[in-house]
Amino acid sequence: MGQVFDALKVFLGSVLSFFFDLIAPPLSHGVGLGLSIIMLTIAINLLVFPLTLKQTRATRAFTEIQPKIRKIQTELKDDPQEMQRRLLEVQREAGATPGGCLLPLLIQMPIWLALFQLLNRPLDYIPTTSALAVAVADTGATFLGMHLTESPAAAWGLTGSNGILYASPYLLLIAFMVATQYIQQWHATYGQTRPDQRGAQAQQAVTRILPLFIGLVSWNFPAGLVLYWTTSNLFRLGQQMVIFRIDGRPTPVKTEVEEPTRVEGDGPKKPQQGAADKRRRRRRS
Repeated sequence: MGQVFDALKVFLGSVLSFFFDLIAPPLSHGVGLGLSIIMLTIAINLLVFPLTLKQTRATRAFTEIQPKIRKIQTELKDDPQEMQRRLLEVQREAGATPGGCLLPLLIQMPIWLALFQLLNRPLDYIPTTSALAVAVADTGATFLGMHLTESPAAAWGLTGSNGILYASPYLLLIAFMVATQYIQQWHATYGQTRPDQRGAQAQQAVTRILPLFIGLVSWNFPAGLVLYWTTSNLFRLGQQMVIFRIDGRPTPVKTEVEEPTRVEGDGPKKPQQGAADKRRRRRRS
């Protein structure tokens, strides 16, 4: 397994070198490296897009069957095994899966970890004679004021007020990354009714906490990796808009209000005895 992961890091280093050689000659080393990471991010997300589309549609189907799920939960609350069987049957027929949009992110996680190690030790995974190796070794090469192989923690570690000033682009990038992920989640769920199932509620809790968690751990990650994640957020937001244009925005699931059942033949409801006594007292007065 370790050999496979090492091969993934070498492959990503080769792709990154390819993009750098493609665009870098007229650009500075830092700008070329930053744009190469952005192009690598877009290429990866384009490859994952068919899976994202499939999983997004499955998640939408799960939202649409919420009225059926609530009905089954109400009718079979005293028979948990039968309720679970019916719920799985309804989800299977609709092609619905809760939390399906997390699957593309899980698939990208090994790529994310490989890129983390690649940017931490770039010369271990790219040819030392390549133009990208020269750019990485250039200590003056910056992208948006950041050394992409340097972490925000390392930038903050500089002494005095210069350290805070030097680290500010790194901190702004982390804040922007967290904000874009929350915006993407808001756009995906705007106007939707929260599912009642425990699994869906747990998935919602994870998606609320995940952006903040990634922002916190990014403190010790290379800035290039934060740039990769930020670009991924923006790409997913754009593809989400495209999917909503193709399939339409999911309509809010209405909560079904059950009318009280009445037995046939029942007459009009008799007034309460207390109400009749009050009327008699008013007439006497």
